[in-house]
Amino acid sequence: MTITSDHSMLLSAQIQRDVDAPLYTQIQRDIEISIATNRLRPGDLLPGEVELANRYGVSRVTVRQALRELVTEGLLYRIQGKGTFVSQPMIQRTEPNITSFFYEMLESGRKPTAKVSSEVRSPDPETQRLLKLGPDELVIVIQRLRYVNGEPIVYQVNTTRESLCPGLTSEDLSVQSFQYTLEIKYNLRLVEVEEHLTSLKPGEELAQILEIPPTVPVLVDTRMLHGVGGVIIGMSRAYFRGDRYTYKVVRGLSSSEK
Repeated sequence: MTITSDHSMLLSAQIQRDVDAPLYTQIQRDIEISIATNRLRPGDLLPGEVELANRYGVSRVTVRQALRELVTEGLLYRIQGKGTFVSQPMIQRTEPNITSFFYEMLESGRKPTAKVSSEVRSPDPETQRLLKLGPDELVIVIQRLRYVNGEPIVYQVNTTRESLCPGLTSEDLSVQSFQYTLEIKYNLRLVEVEEHLTSLKPGEELAQILEIPPTVPVLVDTRMLHGVGGVIIGMSRAYFRGDRYTYKVVRGLSSSEK
């Protein structure tokens, strides 16, 4: 965390009072530009509200509104009693596919690593219900904690029928995606992936795993993998840090929407 002592070169501190744009949005834009051009870097401490108000010639209320918008955007974050800091760049992925998280991060210039564990066990009642398992069927559970540049970003729990994937626990699962492994390694044809996105506040255990305060929301991506004949091949549940991750969906417009 960098505490910047000289703020004179970081912000232009110029606003125009003869335009329609609200003053707080002009301040917001000025700070956004400073971040985009690396005049303000991740971890930098911003000047306090009083200093910013004096520099821009506005009230503290106006400054506070600008900072609030930037916190909502994820560009800034606050630490009680310490101040307002520039956030690390958000990690963004574009809509679901079978591309490995590992390779996506490599392509974006980041360094991905993972801690992986796997085991064969009896399913819990929820898993038995969701996968529609028989009373004696076993499952393989794979747990992966994925890091980007040394920082934990996503905790993944993948579950599949043991009968469909013999030897899966011996595979190197730190690189390839769960879905890719099922389709390519085990020739399991997926005909549908049902996906649900929700958010939640992490419990103590999940917060410790992701190394976040319990107040930071978590994005939960649950996918049910459907095979031929209605067989549910597996289930994937990923817990993404809400302060470091965004999810982007791009879709084409139907003829009625154009």
